[in-house]
Amino acid sequence: MTWDRNKSALETLMIAVLKKKKVALSLQEIVFEIQKNSPSIFTGSTPRNSLYSIVFRREKRRTSLGKETLFIRQECRGEILYSININNSENR
Repeated sequence: MTWDRNKSALETLMIAVLKKKKVALSLQEIVFEIQKNSPSIFTGSTPRNSLYSIVFRREKRRTSLGKETLFIRQECRGEILYSININNSENR
């Protein structure tokens, strides 16, 4: 996986998974779905933490720039679930 400040392959894959499933998913569920389609995308030993790090940093940057976030976080089942923010113009 290559790193780019403006684009993230993992974030794009996460959006694709959430659009396909149409329900809120935990990061571990999202990682599982991404690995089914692109098994070599994660190079580290903790794919869930890698995805969290990318999402956290990019969402924080969007917030600091005054933009809408791409994902909605909600606590359910004792964990954080992610869904797509339909108000964000990048998700339309």
